[in-house]
Parts: sequence; C-alpha cells; structure tokens
Amino acid sequence: MQLQPLIQELENQKAQKWDKKILSREVKMIEEKPCLALGAESPYELTASCHNQLADKLEIPTKYYQKMMISDPKLLATNVNTWLNRQEDESFFIRGIANRIRAVLSPSYRVIDNYNVLMCSLTEMQAQNIEIEDCHLSETGMFVKIRSNQMKDFVRHKGDEIIGGILVSNSETGHGAVNIKPRIFRVQCTNGMVLEKIASRQIHLGNGNYTDAELLDDQVYLSIRQSIRETFNQFGRIVIMLRESTEISINEPVKIINNVVREYRMTEEQKEQIIMSFGMERDKTKYGIANAITNAAQSQNHFEKALEMERIGGRIIVMNNQRFKQLEYAA
Repeated sequence: MQLQPLIQELENQKAQKWDKKILSREVKMIEEKPCLALGAESPYELTASCHNQLADKLEIPTKYYQKMMISDPKLLATNVNTWLNRQEDESFFIRGIANRIRAVLSPSYRVIDNYNVLMCSLTEMQAQNIEIEDCHLSETGMFVKIRSNQMKDFVRHKGDEIIGGILVSNSETGHGAVNIKPRIFRVQCTNGMVLEKIASRQIHLGNGNYTDAELLDDQVYLSIRQSIRETFNQFGRIVIMLRESTEISINEPVKIINNVVREYRMTEEQKEQIIMSFGMERDKTKYGIANAITNAAQSQNHFEKALEMERIGGRIIVMNNQRFKQLEYAA
C-alpha cells in the first residue's frame, strides 16, 4: 500500500470507529452465531483477532475456543456467557468499527490513533529527504516503512550501499503500542532489516484515565517525534555493527540456518527460501546469514510474515557473537 491510499483509508475509518465502556455482565454472546450483544444493542460481529482477545480475557484456551466456534457455536456461547457473568463488576473497553467489534480491552487502555501517529511522524520528518517504501494496515496494526535518502553509507565497499530509515508501527486494538524502530535498506538486493533491539526513546503513553480532549495529549506526540529523531541518530552505530558482522566468519551456514529456523519457529518453506537466498551470495559471515534471511523475506506473500523475517535478520546482527557462533555447533 502506498501513502495516499493509507491516509484515505484512515480518514474513511474515522467516521466508522466507535468505543464503549461496559460491564462484563452486560455483554452476551448470541447462541445462533458468535456475535456479541452489548446491553440492548443489536449484536455485533467480531474480528478474528477480537475472538482471540475474548478467549484470552475469559481464560478459555484459544484452540478450544476456535474448535467450539467452528463445530458448536451454541457451546461456545454457553462457555463465553458463563465466564462473562462470573466477572462480577469488571468492565470492558470495547472498540468497534461499523458493525464489527475489533477489540475487547481493559478500561485503562490508552487510545493512540493511527492517523495521528502517521501525521505526527510525517510532520517530524519534513526536513528529511524521506521516501515511503511501503505501508500496511490490518485489523490489528498499522506499519509504515520509511527511508531517508540523507542517510547513506556502505558496508564492505561502496557498491554495497545501505540507506537508513525507520519502521513506524501502532495498534488501536491492543496488539502493540506505538513504536519507532530503526530499519535499514540494502540497495544491492532491496533487502529491508529492522533492528528492533537497538535502544531508542520509550514512548510513554500513560493510561486510559483521560477525557476525550486529553487523549490527544501533546506530550505523547512530542515523545513520538523525539523517538524518531533519536532513532535516525542511531544510523552511524548501525553501520558499525553491520561492518563488524562481516568479520564474524562461519563454516557451516546451512547448520546455522537450520538452528535459526528452529529457534525463531519459522517454516520449512521459509528455511528453503533462506538457503536459496544464501546461495545467491554465499557470504559465509554473520552478515551473510542475516542478509539471507531478509532477502528471503521478499518471498513471503503476507506483509507481517515478511516483516517478522526482517526483524529476525536484525536480531542476528545484534546477537552476541559468542551466542551466534553457538548456532553453528548446536545439535
């Protein structure tokens, strides 16, 4: 998704979004199908991620919840309503869009709107020569990949150019707080790598005990802007880490790949893609393994799966060298 379609979609969603605080005993699942009635209102459908949240809130095992939803919706409703009634005076913060419930959250949940995060981020980066690489909006989150053409360097030689950037992410449904993480783009093979463990300013969100006007607290958005500046300032440090990773040589790349796949619970298909990507350069270093993973990310047919592989590549780069070498000898 490009930037303008993302902005348009976020603007379209504004008029459709709604929130409601309600006692758990006033919430009821309908027996005929897995919808929730909020007090006297007509039932609302739930997004897939919201079903998982509800199962977690009521401590119903997710696999069992899903099995009931498919095989016996009446049994699911009985289970859900039983546990809702036992919550006594507990309240929920329900987030909806149009005729669907998209989140079941704690009343203290702090709302940070995707549109505001995006506009705040773009405002901060006006002085940068930025390029929006890609955007993604799902039921659970917004992700924007941004690179700055003012931040360019090389790793081994001038032909191996990298461009500094950031990943902006936010969830309006409790699936992750607003985050600014460093991301680099390798021009040679168009790889992206997210270095989520590089320290940057923590964005303090407070809690949900605010009036509507206070939900747009300037301090939150000031914190986002400061985090963007500090994250861009990490570029020099990242270049040094990447160069250092080229000096960590390996003898058994396939064994390391097997162990990385196992440790990060990737699929066999992803493993084969990583091995194929490694074969393109056959760079038998820590840097080569990380690049094989991020190159294979481009083969993924789902944005968030590809993004997770970009994060795994970044984890390899920042991994302690002794720990990395252990991957070569682990059974």
